[in-house]
Amino acid sequence: MRAIAFIACLSTVLTFSFNVLSNDSHANLEEIKVIGDKLFSDTTIVSPTSNISIEEMKNINLTTTEDVVAYEPSLVIRKRYIGDSNGTMGIRGSNMFQTSRSMVFADGLPLHYLLQTSYSGSPRWSLVGPDEMENAQVIYGPFSAEYSGNAMGGVVNITTRNPTKQRIVFQGTLFSQEYNQLSTDERYNGSKFFASYENKIGDLGVFFSLNHLANNGHPQSQFASQKTTFNASSSVVTGAINGVNEYGQDTIYYGDSGSEQVVTDLYKLKLNYDFKNFQLRGILAYENRDKEQNDLNNYLRDASGNPIFEDKVTFNGETFKTSSFGASAFQERAEERRSLLLGLGISGNLGESDWLFDIYATDFNILQDEAIRTGRNPADPTFASANASFKGRFTEYDNTGWQTLDVQTGTESLGGNDSMRLSLGIHYSHYELMIKPFRYDSVSNIQGKTRGVSGGETSTIAFFAQWGWEFVSDWDLALGLRYEKWQGRNGFFDNDSDGVLTGSENHPDRDENGISPKFSLAHFLTDSITVRYSVAKALRFPLVEELYQNVDETSEKSVANAGLKPEDGLHHNLMLEKKVKKGFVRLNFFHEEIKDVIFSQNVTLSGNVNVRTFLPVDKVTTSGIEFIFNQSKVMNSKLNTRFNMSYIDSEITKNTLDTSIEGKDFPRMPHLRANLIVNYPLMDNLEIAGSFRYASNSYGDLDNSDNVDNVFGAQDDYLFVNARTNWEFSQSTSFSLGIDNIFNETAYVHHPWPSRTVFLEAKTVLE
Repeated sequence: MRAIAFIACLSTVLTFSFNVLSNDSHANLEEIKVIGDKLFSDTTIVSPTSNISIEEMKNINLTTTEDVVAYEPSLVIRKRYIGDSNGTMGIRGSNMFQTSRSMVFADGLPLHYLLQTSYSGSPRWSLVGPDEMENAQVIYGPFSAEYSGNAMGGVVNITTRNPTKQRIVFQGTLFSQEYNQLSTDERYNGSKFFASYENKIGDLGVFFSLNHLANNGHPQSQFASQKTTFNASSSVVTGAINGVNEYGQDTIYYGDSGSEQVVTDLYKLKLNYDFKNFQLRGILAYENRDKEQNDLNNYLRDASGNPIFEDKVTFNGETFKTSSFGASAFQERAEERRSLLLGLGISGNLGESDWLFDIYATDFNILQDEAIRTGRNPADPTFASANASFKGRFTEYDNTGWQTLDVQTGTESLGGNDSMRLSLGIHYSHYELMIKPFRYDSVSNIQGKTRGVSGGETSTIAFFAQWGWEFVSDWDLALGLRYEKWQGRNGFFDNDSDGVLTGSENHPDRDENGISPKFSLAHFLTDSITVRYSVAKALRFPLVEELYQNVDETSEKSVANAGLKPEDGLHHNLMLEKKVKKGFVRLNFFHEEIKDVIFSQNVTLSGNVNVRTFLPVDKVTTSGIEFIFNQSKVMNSKLNTRFNMSYIDSEITKNTLDTSIEGKDFPRMPHLRANLIVNYPLMDNLEIAGSFRYASNSYGDLDNSDNVDNVFGAQDDYLFVNARTNWEFSQSTSFSLGIDNIFNETAYVHHPWPSRTVFLEAKTVLE
């Protein structure tokens, strides 16, 4: 039914568009300038914007798509290993776990995952192959009415190649990472293969690509426990390691999660057809993703050197319990995910006028998403008995996905006046999530009783208008307004084994609406110096997970909050920019105050029960300054550079639920960030590039009590230095050699960042 409704709605809109276009059969445009990923210009005029060209991408060890923005100002990508499905992004005053405050598009297709938040809400970067990208753009803040409050941090727009002629590409990459932490000393290897065919056949453009990635990522979790006292006797073990945790407490490390083995296959078909005055385009992306974690490292040994999988053990005369999960910490995990993303749009001119229009509809569907936990490690003597008691876990996503429809029109010459511009738009989106966890016997593959099925739906209808006026030669004014009507529907939580919902298990439906005004004023002091002030209100409505997803287990509980208010932000930006030869220098001063900040908070209750809740923080205030210097051919040399540095102070300024955290730093918000990319051509066919990424340390908890560095769970400072060499062997073939984290710095973003990694790449282009 959902797909039928989607097609019916789209057909109505497209039929209307064809009728409008048919009124003028004499229009003759040589090239359609408006396509699905093109923004109406006012968005980038009123918002600080950073652009990354395809030439600049060549200076990065770009193995997965999110790497393309990893060096941009005031931005962080939490990529724990190559192929990580949890590559979250934070921009400015929104940290890396506030994933609902950033948006990502590729050729107009939404990749942001506005169903869940935190690590589960990372953008679906893998639905775009990094080798098909042509350019990328970061738009900071919600200063344009074109975007919702989900752009509080910013927007990433990715454009892939548009076929102009026959072109065949083959590209292969090998990478290898050394890892030596605690008692694990291993080398983890992976590879990537990309192939594409594109052609322009008359008015039809065709692009097909395959992107295959296989990698063994390094261990993401280190298992530790604090010393305790038991009345019962326990086995004496060796192999554990004494240390401290992020709170400075004495801790015993006894194992790690081993390699995460991931395989991803992406199949992409992109078509566009040009008529005289418009373009029809379609995109289909199918992803097949598998992940296994079956090589866990248990450091504990008995007197005979055999591994010990007991819940309570004694090491050096001290007793401890192997985490709140006991021996299940060593359980194996496997995930299978199949996703389908569709996009269909039409763009063009409205008759012979200066008005352009763009209509784009998308549908994302999780065809299969299943995860299995085995309850115990197969080497554990209790493995069979634990599974006979259904200690394993099977989780699947059902009826999960989204649909969007955007209808936009705009002109750069309003009423024939070239000094005025106007863009108008309508947006509709619908998100649906259902998570079904069950007890499971992973030996016999038998599903047991439910662990609590939950889910629900949200939808939004929005209208926006953005008007600009260059009222004198050196002044520019822009005004915007966005109205949004949001709904929460069909929220439920069923924790009964019969799987039958009763009325008491349903959440009441909700309706909210709000208006977000925008203002921007610029003064062009000279042809090369611009000063622009922008201010915007933004509303970020709750996601399905925040409202409805609940977990009720013995040692883990997640409590959603169906009554959450929307986040309410007021954002300011003052930009000073000086154009220089082949580049620019820019300063941005920004300030934002956001009320009712939705944040996932963890509390440990008696009995080591971890409770995760979504509670609002009354107000978080962020102030910052960015310095950006981008220039090609610095001082008339061959050196090209991109440098940026930012200082950000993000503070919890009001919290009535717990006033003790007022004045604390907001979690995962480093005060300092800096990035540099330089490249220099040694010869016409040989180029070298170097880069670094820096961030100061931060906290993971609202009370800032996690203040110990360089341990699992910490939010460390880091300086990762990287290098790359590109060699054009022939007109059609090139090779690259790269190294990330040259000095093998050890740092944690709760999980360990990647250690030194070497890349070898070969590419052939046949035209």
